[in-house]
Amino acid sequence: MNVLNTISKYRLILILVLSIPMAAHAEDILYGKDIKNQASKFFKEIGIKGEILTSDRRAFFSCKEELEFSPHVQNDWRTVRAKCYSPNWQSILRTTALAPNENIENKEDLTSSSKVVSIVNNLSKGQVIEKENLVLVSMPKQKVFEGFTKIEDLIGRKVTTNLARGTILKPRHVKFRLNVNKNDTVLVILGNNKLSITTYGIALASGQKGDLITVENMKSKKTFKAIVLDEKKVTPLTNM
Repeated sequence: MNVLNTISKYRLILILVLSIPMAAHAEDILYGKDIKNQASKFFKEIGIKGEILTSDRRAFFSCKEELEFSPHVQNDWRTVRAKCYSPNWQSILRTTALAPNENIENKEDLTSSSKVVSIVNNLSKGQVIEKENLVLVSMPKQKVFEGFTKIEDLIGRKVTTNLARGTILKPRHVKFRLNVNKNDTVLVILGNNKLSITTYGIALASGQKGDLITVENMKSKKTFKAIVLDEKKVTPLTNM
C-alpha cells in the first residue's frame, strides 16, 4: 500500500512539472542591445543621429525578421515605434534624436547629402506659404526625391492638405503656381539691358516662368508668342 502511495505521489509531481510552461530559449529572446543595433543601422541609412534609450539587457519578444522603425509622431524621431510582423508586436521607445528642425549635424561636406525645403510649423490646407514657414535641411540624397531645393519656388503657393511641422515639401503638397493666368494684363518687355521698350498685353493662355504663351497687344490687337519672365511679365519672340 505504501508503494502504491509513493508511486501516486511521483505521478502527481511529474504531472505538475510537465504542466509548467517551458522557459523561452535564449536565442528566442530579443534584447535591448539587439534592438539598439538594428535601430543604429536604420538611423544611419536615413541620416538620423541618435540611438534607442533602453537597457542592453532588457528582454523583448522574439522576432523572426528585422524590426521596422518609424517615428511615433510624424517626422519626430525622438520617440520611435519598433514593430515586428512575425509574430505581431510593437514597442514605443525613446531615442537621443533631436527635434525635427534642430540641426542634427552639418552635412554640407558629405557627398551623399543634399538640401531640401522643410516647414518649421504646422500648415493648414489652403494656407499660403510664406518665407518664414520654410527652412532648408540636410537629408540623404536618396531621401530627397521630388523635394524642393529652393525656398523661393514655394513662397506664395498654397498647401493642398494639412501638413505637420518638419514635413519635407513635395509637389503633391502644394498647388501648381502660375506666373501668368489667362486674361491677365501683362507687362511686355522688348529689348536688352541698354535699351528696352515696354507695353501692355492680354495673356490668352496661362503659364509659369519659362513657358511659351500667346499674348495680344492691347493697342494693336495683334497676337504674338511670348516667354513668361516673371509675375505678369513676358518677352516676345517675334515683332509685335
